[in-house]
Amino acid sequence: MKQLSILPYLFALWLCSTCLLLAAPSASERVRDDIKASGAKTTGSFVYYVVSPMSNLKRLETTYPEDGVLGGPVQIIAAQGEFEPASMVFFGLADAKEVELKVSNLKGESGTIPASAVDIKVVKVWYQTGTAWHSYFADTQGRSLVPELLLNDENLIKVDRKTEDNFLRVDYPKPRGSEFVWISNPHQIEIPFNIFTEPVGDAPTLRPFSLIKNEFKQIWLTFEAPKDVKGFYTGTISVTVDGKPQGTIPLEVRVLPFTLPDPKTNYDLNREYYTSIYNNLNLSTYLEQNGGDREAALKRLANEYENLRKHNILYPKVPDNFAPGEAKLFTDQFEVYKKARLRTDAIFGAVPTIPSYAWMTSPEVRGKPLKDQPPDYGLYRKIDAVYDTAVKALGHHNIYGFGWDEASMSLLVAERGPWKYVHDKGLNVYATAHHDHLLYAGYNEDFVNYGGHFSKEDAEAWHAMGARITSYANPHTGPENPDFSRRAHGYELYRSNADGINNYKLDGSPWNDFAGANYNFRAFNVIYPGIERPIDTLQWEGMREGIDDVRYATLLKQLAHQVIETGKTENVYAGKKALLWLATQDPKTVDLNALRMEMTAIILNFREILQLK
Repeated sequence: MKQLSILPYLFALWLCSTCLLLAAPSASERVRDDIKASGAKTTGSFVYYVVSPMSNLKRLETTYPEDGVLGGPVQIIAAQGEFEPASMVFFGLADAKEVELKVSNLKGESGTIPASAVDIKVVKVWYQTGTAWHSYFADTQGRSLVPELLLNDENLIKVDRKTEDNFLRVDYPKPRGSEFVWISNPHQIEIPFNIFTEPVGDAPTLRPFSLIKNEFKQIWLTFEAPKDVKGFYTGTISVTVDGKPQGTIPLEVRVLPFTLPDPKTNYDLNREYYTSIYNNLNLSTYLEQNGGDREAALKRLANEYENLRKHNILYPKVPDNFAPGEAKLFTDQFEVYKKARLRTDAIFGAVPTIPSYAWMTSPEVRGKPLKDQPPDYGLYRKIDAVYDTAVKALGHHNIYGFGWDEASMSLLVAERGPWKYVHDKGLNVYATAHHDHLLYAGYNEDFVNYGGHFSKEDAEAWHAMGARITSYANPHTGPENPDFSRRAHGYELYRSNADGINNYKLDGSPWNDFAGANYNFRAFNVIYPGIERPIDTLQWEGMREGIDDVRYATLLKQLAHQVIETGKTENVYAGKKALLWLATQDPKTVDLNALRMEMTAIILNFREILQLK
């Protein structure tokens, strides 16, 4: 049989695809088509698109905003006291050295909301590992541009497009002045850099930013809704380009007539949904690393804790490695914790409850039943040294001490004795876990953190004993995608009947995403360190939105039950319909923006039924 060559077909396919690429309009052509179609007048310097802040779209300088509305008003809906994002993308019609944005006061039904309620930042695009946006695993040989940092001063980071490197500005006092430090060095090259003493920090407010002709730049807005107003408010964002006024952008805000509750679990509205995160916020470390500057250490810690609270993390892990003589340091750290208005009804960490590896693997302990294990006096002394201080500071015993991380089953069995000592003192145990823990130690673990996914059946088994469950590494922190972060830390986890969130980690590897080749992990950063306060990221904002989704779901369910309790048939129907609707939304595929809007509509309807003002 004659063999037919496929080369002509491959050539035709290549030619066809090439023609399509040649025919496809560029981003700048699409923008100009949009301008022509809308009939919008331009200043000659820029146009802007209003876009979704919680989007899977990786917005680079060349990324056309498929979801954008050219020249539309920036619209925000938020509950009282809620932080809610918005975003827009500027497109340069000409080069501009300095673009300045200024928000007006917002005027509406209850008076005026000050301009300071709206925070504006530039989304900085920089290089991260080749897996950026998609994974927490590292490809340190690859370099990928990714939007991540939320900056007031875009020049805090300098990006070299030729070498694909990032440089961080360090503002030393004069006469030395500002210098840029290379922060893309691989793990084989060490550059001494002390994040506790080097003067790194963002500007306090938005500074002028540049625009490049035919390139996009994303702008991020965060509205902090006042707790004492409601209704519709309008204002403007004035734009000045290189000293010349270029008009205003409409800003429209609706403050909903309710506040959001702390999140509760999906399976029980009376159980707290604990929002926690592993972190390196440790007063003892700060003082050790900054030469003992107590004022600087306390100020930094206070700003970091405040940032956590504003992002809905109300139960962050507290250090448990204070030495026996450092009781005052623990007290001082906890005072800062309380002043930041973080929750104190339960504490994660604080008391050291991890036996030493040498003790757990010793012949006297390894494989022995609980009754035959000798006491771990070294650990018990550490527990006793902190116990009185911690309980006195808290006023209760609801403290979850952490067990050995990702313990093998032999180590897990060895921890039984020390954990009994913990329980005898009225404390609780928290451990990373998986399904086999139910068989080996389920009866003496009070809160487990599964590595990766867990099923509702897993959750039910732990709940049957009164224990709690959540997960980490599902995924770890790292992927910058705000929609992904929102879903993973919000509605999806909530619907699995989790008891909260506690991912790894807040601040894993300062500034450098390319130093993790040994373990093939990325930097695990959702914030980046500054000398006084942290720099936020897209995924950090996504995490806040995810927890807010849980808070909206909590309020909807609370009101639904109140509506049902009225006993009026149509109200009973309405309440049950809402609960059924919420229970049947697919957490993996539901449009979270649409979910939020529908929950809001139902809440407003229930408030009207209940005649709530």
